[in-house]
Amino acid sequence: MARGYARGEWRGDMKLVMAIALLACASTGAAAVEPEGQGYGVGMHSCAEFADAYKAQPAVAEPVYFLWAEGFLSGMNFMATANHLPARRLASINMESAKVEIRTYCDAHPLAPYYEVVLTIYERLPALPPNSN
Repeated sequence: MARGYARGEWRGDMKLVMAIALLACASTGAAAVEPEGQGYGVGMHSCAEFADAYKAQPAVAEPVYFLWAEGFLSGMNFMATANHLPARRLASINMESAKVEIRTYCDAHPLAPYYEVVLTIYERLPALPPNSN
């Protein structure tokens, strides 16, 4: 069901949507794509780029980057299932702790790609039982 808006109420949401769209547009281009099309999106940015975006607009940058991370984690699980490998228990992730871990890692490793820390989080997750995929 669509959310109803009182007169003018949507403007706050629209500002957030526009800020996210601007960040997404700024993330496109050569810096956002790995060689040979290995990946796309903000997860291909360096940790330094994430840190800069976070310092400039934390309320916009972190949700955009973390949304990418959630999609990446889900994609890793789908790929594991497609290859008859155990998927990981994504529900075991404490989202706030993961965000802190990502910020801490990126501060310590500014040249590393953002996806590297997300992959590290994925690899630590417990495997799901074989028949639950």
